[in-house]
This record gives sequence, structure tokens and C-alpha cells, in this order.
Amino acid sequence: SHIPTPLSDRSVAPRRIAMSLHACFERHKELAKNHEDSAQMWLEDSAAVLKQRSRSTGALGADAAPVASKALRCALSQQRLAVREHREAARLRPRDVETQKRLQGARQSLRALQSALETPKPKPLRRFLAHYNLSIRYWDLGKPKQAIAEAERACDELRAANFATGCAEHNLEVMTQVHAHFRAEEKRLLDACQQYPSAVGPGYELGILYFDKRMLVRAEEQLKAARDRARSACSLQLIGFDRRRQQRSEAAGPKGWPVWLTSMEEPRSMRMAELLEDIGDDLDFLAGVRLHWCAEEEAGKVEDLQDVGIIDGERRQLLPCLRKRYSQECQECDQWWSELSRCTSVSLHSGAPPPQRRPSTGRPVSAGQRSRDVRACAR
Repeated sequence: SHIPTPLSDRSVAPRRIAMSLHACFERHKELAKNHEDSAQMWLEDSAAVLKQRSRSTGALGADAAPVASKALRCALSQQRLAVREHREAARLRPRDVETQKRLQGARQSLRALQSALETPKPKPLRRFLAHYNLSIRYWDLGKPKQAIAEAERACDELRAANFATGCAEHNLEVMTQVHAHFRAEEKRLLDACQQYPSAVGPGYELGILYFDKRMLVRAEEQLKAARDRARSACSLQLIGFDRRRQQRSEAAGPKGWPVWLTSMEEPRSMRMAELLEDIGDDLDFLAGVRLHWCAEEEAGKVEDLQDVGIIDGERRQLLPCLRKRYSQECQECDQWWSELSRCTSVSLHSGAPPPQRRPSTGRPVSAGQRSRDVRACAR
């Protein structure tokens, strides 16, 4: 059976609770003051160490900074405890104005100590890196408008971070000038390819033009398409040769002389074979150049992702400047890269030099150098 509490005990219980809350409130205030006094003592010790070392040596000693930093960390710990005690006191008496002011002051002191201990972090410039690499990717794919837009965004990101534009501006200048220089010739070749889709000559000249613009991926795709058209033309020639040989054999009769007609006896077939060989040499050279200019660091990347332009890892890599594709004298680019690598967390590995082609073949020729033989094969 339940025995009811006497009325006298019921009146005493709320007073005991009120007294315990008041005691807790005063206890939190006292502890907060003790922690703040301790934090102030650590701050004074830190200032005294720095002042004493600077007077004795004339400059801040090498061992004074760690001692002062340790004292600041101890002050920060005591200030955190003071903020916690003020917060508990404010929780017990949320309408007490003086307690709220003390809590705000303690939080401000804590933020000041945290900012004093924080070291400036390097600017990663990830947005700049994305726009920079993407502009070169678009250029290699034969998309000049998108490439120029991304190059302009890369320059804007560097200006916003108060960095020199450097190679980002170089890329923008090269893209703008090269695109304007080859615009009319590219339009003429594109119209010719559209008008004569099976012709080998315009497609091959267009691939050489893309190489002259240093659009390496687009040039490789165009040269492969020209090679497929040349192979189809060779196959049609072989079928025609075999048909003519059979017709001549039937016309000579069983007692006539045997007819020997091979594809190598025709000048047109010889020119087409030479063109196929030239396209093969150009594609081999482009593969080596792409490996140097268009691929990031391959170390640590799985085999399926190599040579596809996908970046893995936390540290990113800038692609080489487009100016380096036209000139070997790029001291300004190298200096900008070194300055940027010291200020940010961007990886700027240069990689191995591009492969050298055999001197017997030379680099892919200009669009008009083989035009006579190409047009003769395309007729």
C-alpha cells in the first residue's frame, strides 16, 4: 500500500530543487571564470616568451615559435572549457542577460584564438583546373567554340584568385588566332567532304589541316576515316582489275596468250598504295604525340582507363600549354607553372619528351603538299 507524503515535506521539495539549481548555476559561473583566468595566464606566458626571445636575439628565435604555439593551444583548450561552462549556466537561466553577454564574449575570444592558431591553407583552384584542362580537351576534339569559352573561364578563375593568367591566356590566344587563320580553308574542305563523301582527297587534306591546328584527337579520327575510304577505293580497284583481266582472257580465247594484269602495273593503284602508307605513318606519329600532349599521369591508373583522359587521385595535373605544341622555347610557361605549383595543390608533372619521328618520313605534310597525288587518286 502507498503511504502519502506529508504536506510539510511536499512544500520543502520545490525549495530544495530551486536551491540546487541556483547552486549549479553559481558553480558553472565560478568554473567558467577559473577557465578564463587560466586561458589569460597562458596567453600572458606566450606573449612573454615571444618578447623575451626577440629581445635576446634581436629576432624571433627558432625555438620560440613552438613554445608560444603550445601556450596558445593551452589557452584555446581553457577557453573551450569556459565556453562550455557559460553555455550550461545560460541553459539553467536562459533569461539572464548578464549570462548571455558573458557567453557571447567567451565565444568571441574562442574564435579569436582559433584564428590565431590557424595556418593559411593553399588555394586548390579546382575550378580553374577543370576549365583549363577542359578547354584543351575540347580543342583536341575539334570543338573550338567550347574550347575558347572554357579558356576564358579559366582566365577568370585565376584573376579572381589574384594569380597571373599565364598558360591559360596563352591557350586562349593560340585558339583564337589558329581558329581564325584556318576557318576559311576548313569550311572549304568540310563542304567538299559533304559533297563527295566517298572521296579520299578532301578527307585526307582535312585531317592534315586538323593536325596543323593541333587538334590531335580530331586529326586522328579524320585520318582514320580517310584511311577507310582509301582502303575501300583500293578494294574497288582490285575488283575492277580482276574483272578486266577476266574479260581479256575470255576475249583471247583458250589458244591465246595468258593475260597478266596486276594492280601494281597501274599508276593510279601505286599512288593509292603510297597514300595508304603515308596515312599509316601519320597515324603512328599522331599516336605518339597524343600520348605526350593529351594524357595525364598514367601511374596508378588501371589499364582500362589509360589513354582515355580520365583523372584519378586527389592531386590533379595540368595539361601542357598549347603554345608548347608550336614552339620549343617556353621559358615563360615553365616559370608560370613553377610559381603556380608553389602556391596551390595542383600537380604539374611535365612527363617525358614527345617521341621523335623517323627522319625518312617527316611530320605530316601540309594540306597542299600532296594535293596533286591525292586529287589524282580521288578521281
